[in-house]
Amino acid sequence: VLGIGFCYGAKVVVHLVTHPQLSSTIKASIVAHPSFLVKEEAKQIKQPIAFLCAENDSLFTADIRQEFEKELKANGLGTFIEYPGTVHGFVVRPDNSEKVIQRPYYYYFQKRDEEI
Repeated sequence: VLGIGFCYGAKVVVHLVTHPQLSSTIKASIVAHPSFLVKEEAKQIKQPIAFLCAENDSLFTADIRQEFEKELKANGLGTFIEYPGTVHGFVVRPDNSEKVIQRPYYYYFQKRDEEI
């Protein structure tokens, strides 16, 4: 099972992959512009997880992101992709008036459709 979460859904995914009884069912995860995460959760993640990050994100702040990157890159479980020019919510409600914002939005959905 693959966990996918956007914004507050990322918190649910992280809860699932850190929960003692539920974590074994999730084999890998992807979260986009996560919110409500706390630094302590980074050490508890034991499965591969990819973070699709906004360049400017008021909810996945730089200090929280740095903690997750430090922990998850050190143990080889984390991949972090930053999309330049984006803000929190870019995957589900992008500002399509700017090309730099359109590109990651359409790239993500194209990749998702190819994998389905």
